[in-house]
Amino acid sequence: MSKHIFIANTTFDTLWSNAYQLNYLMPYAIRSKLKLLISGSEQEQLEQEDLCQFFNSLSAISNASSLTTATSNSETTFVKRSYIEKQYPFELATFFLYQKDFDRSKYYIQYAKEQFLLHWSQLSRLNEYGRKTTIQLIQPYHELDQFLVFLEHNLPLLKNLENRYLTNNKNDITTRDLFLERIHKDLISQWQLPDVIRSSIQTWDDVVTNRALFLDVS
Repeated sequence: MSKHIFIANTTFDTLWSNAYQLNYLMPYAIRSKLKLLISGSEQEQLEQEDLCQFFNSLSAISNASSLTTATSNSETTFVKRSYIEKQYPFELATFFLYQKDFDRSKYYIQYAKEQFLLHWSQLSRLNEYGRKTTIQLIQPYHELDQFLVFLEHNLPLLKNLENRYLTNNKNDITTRDLFLERIHKDLISQWQLPDVIRSSIQTWDDVVTNRALFLDVS
């Protein structure tokens, strides 16, 4: 799984050379490997190193920013990054949350919300299927954004909690209890259950996976 994606000799790099693979295999490759990275076994997580390298390389800021020093490689990377950011902003936000890069996660979830609003405004009112499919994105987008806001508002408490575990201070139960109270009040108590009719299985797979990630990160 770490070397090839679905087909022998197919990697994230080779997907770019084929329009069919880019449009039809890339979405499944990114989603499946991201799921394994977040919720897979330890061995499965280690096997997703190619996804980590792929996302991190696209998000790296090139030193060759001027036109006179730009190379073909940096231009290619820019094109790839622009495409991935436009097509998979939510996946990028989730990935960087997993890496605890909260600033980049916040950037990409905001971009994902902007893309959602743009796409929604372009949908015809007669396109019932398109509107139903698109509106499914609201809950996972909102919950990820809500979690980042929760982290931002409780950063001092999180640092105290981290220090408690680093120093193995088991006597400090006040910090732990306060954190559990806040995470239940400000986060878990606001999580909704799926709607049998309107909620898709894919959406709730994302929601459940990300909720587990939120608890792991916090």
